[in-house]
Amino acid sequence: MFTPVILEDLQETFPGWRIWRSSAGRLWATRNGRHLSPYEVDHGLCQTVDADDLAQLAEQLREQDAVDRAL
Repeated sequence: MFTPVILEDLQETFPGWRIWRSSAGRLWATRNGRHLSPYEVDHGLCQTVDADDLAQLAEQLREQDAVDRAL
């Protein structure tokens, strides 16, 4: 499984998300142009996720993709 090593790799791997690093150094990703319904949120999708490092954020985004496919 590919683990992105730089922010640009992560953005390329997950084009449906806007990804950035906060001034505090935390990584964030929010869905690009998609607003989740209450049903989607109730079933585990998140509008925005955050993590301490690229590997953790990549894992969260993979999990979101899996939940999305399951719905």
